[in-house]
Amino acid sequence: MNILVAKNIGECARWNGTAVVVDVLYSSSTLCALLYKSKKRIVVVCPEVETTGSLLKEHPHLMVLSDQQIPFPHEDDSPCVAETLASRQPVLLFSAEMGKALQALQYASPVLLGGFCNFDVTAQTVAAQGKDVLLVPSSLFGGREDDEDILCAQAFKEFLQGTGAPDEILGDFAHTIRWMEFSQNHPRDVKKNFKLSFTLDKMPVVPQVALSKQGHWAVCFPYGEKPAVGGITLPNSSHSSVVAQPSLETMPDISLRLMLEHTVRMDKLQSKPNSHTLQPSSQEKAGTLDMLPLGEDPVSESQSKQVAPSEKESSGGGWKGFFSNIIRTVKEEKEELSQSLQEAVGEPAPAPTPHVADPMEAVLENSPQPKQSIQLSSEPDSKKEVPVPSSHKAKKAIVLFSGGLDSTTCLYWAISQGYTCEALTVSYGQRHLREIVSAQAITRRLGVKHHVIDLNLPWLTTSSLVDESKPLPDIAVEKIPQAGVPSTYVPGRNLMFLSIAGSLLDAVQADAIIAGPNAVDFSGYPDCTPAFYKAAGEALNRGTTRGVREGIEVLAPLMEMSKADIVRLAYRLKVPFELTWSCYAGGERPCGKCDSCKLRAKGFEEAGVHDTALD
Repeated sequence: MNILVAKNIGECARWNGTAVVVDVLYSSSTLCALLYKSKKRIVVVCPEVETTGSLLKEHPHLMVLSDQQIPFPHEDDSPCVAETLASRQPVLLFSAEMGKALQALQYASPVLLGGFCNFDVTAQTVAAQGKDVLLVPSSLFGGREDDEDILCAQAFKEFLQGTGAPDEILGDFAHTIRWMEFSQNHPRDVKKNFKLSFTLDKMPVVPQVALSKQGHWAVCFPYGEKPAVGGITLPNSSHSSVVAQPSLETMPDISLRLMLEHTVRMDKLQSKPNSHTLQPSSQEKAGTLDMLPLGEDPVSESQSKQVAPSEKESSGGGWKGFFSNIIRTVKEEKEELSQSLQEAVGEPAPAPTPHVADPMEAVLENSPQPKQSIQLSSEPDSKKEVPVPSSHKAKKAIVLFSGGLDSTTCLYWAISQGYTCEALTVSYGQRHLREIVSAQAITRRLGVKHHVIDLNLPWLTTSSLVDESKPLPDIAVEKIPQAGVPSTYVPGRNLMFLSIAGSLLDAVQADAIIAGPNAVDFSGYPDCTPAFYKAAGEALNRGTTRGVREGIEVLAPLMEMSKADIVRLAYRLKVPFELTWSCYAGGERPCGKCDSCKLRAKGFEEAGVHDTALD
């Protein structure tokens, strides 16, 4: 038995074996809750506004559940809500992604729905089929690269192959960006919903689906039971029914990224809620449905009325006992980059103390004389003007982005200078991925394309940033610049980062690479010096087609700034300090002991700015 995870829509449309559709937040869990309470309940899954309207016109007693804004009265697509419905209440679940996945799997048999809440029983059912299995993350049909469906599909694959257990992936999933976003975007009963959706085999029922003749909607029933379809004519075994042909457009492959680290503490973030507006389908209206009445009308008032919304969960201390603190970041719509920068960030921190002769004025104002492509002096003590980009049209930059204070300031600075940015983050085996979670949160907030690259170089364990058995240095902050190269030095890290950034720059035809080293407070790293960046810039101008033909810039706008100056610049650019992460140790809160924590604290103190990451 071969077990595959679908990477594109075309694979689904050609599949004729067993298929399991995974939609963790929350459609698969909602369907399990509906059928676990009442195996004879009528449940219809529909992905289109027009078809939903036609179904409701014919069958007005259908209760509609949806997690999107649709022009019909509806309750949340929520297993918690599903549990409260009367057993005789017929339900229409509006789910654009799951519904499209079911349409695409027109030749698969059987088509099942799975998640963590019915994990074991689904795995047993799949194994009993003896067929090849395609695991289909619903997010493929939403054009998203979110982790939750992929993680669950991967858990099924590893479990069926005998190489992993679902509880291992559950621990990883609780710390993904999607989890954070969803918990803030759907605050009502979210704690109860998470317990229902992520407790293994909480609802041991396997939903199976069959398409209507029109193919625009599907009926859902427990595997092994006769479908309670109220006379719906199901497709026959020869698949001769007319089914809406799914698009075979190949989606980009979605790589599995396990967002590790066991705590995320950013509870002070206040974000605008995401708005999900689904436009009507361009397909023709469903017209007359080949369908008889969907059961009898509910007989009691309690069955016929919709579920009343419950009170919002408090955003206070009640959450701290559940998977630590969870946040939501918002992917803002990008208008003009300069406007995006203003809209994406909340109110600034308390005003800093006045600073005389601030060297960052040169960064924030346009320079009347644009600089050459490489503007870094080889002498660390020289007081040159901070590099500014050359003025030309349609500027594009690759920003080396760790999610820390310096690189985030560089990203916001680049946007303020008119660059269209793509962020590049490299995971090189560091002892935690907490900073990558921050990088994801910030790029989503700004709507910036984010590349995350994995490097597996075993010799990097010479660094205490990679090898957890090595202690992190803990010395007085004033001695850090004189302490030499610390154990946290990662051999050739910035050289590798710049090489990868140069490759990306060449591929997307960008004009600049922007990085965030600084030579005043840097911790003795040889690849953070002006001389290194000058040489690297010259090499990239000679070693890339873009550099040879057009000339590129390698900019390090923070190079000759103190940490206090960086904090002041970040404050002016309205950098969300609470989203950034600088600590080498990872964990729930910054350790306050490593070099990075001490330099950051010193910078905020000298700048007179409050670090909201410590709240």
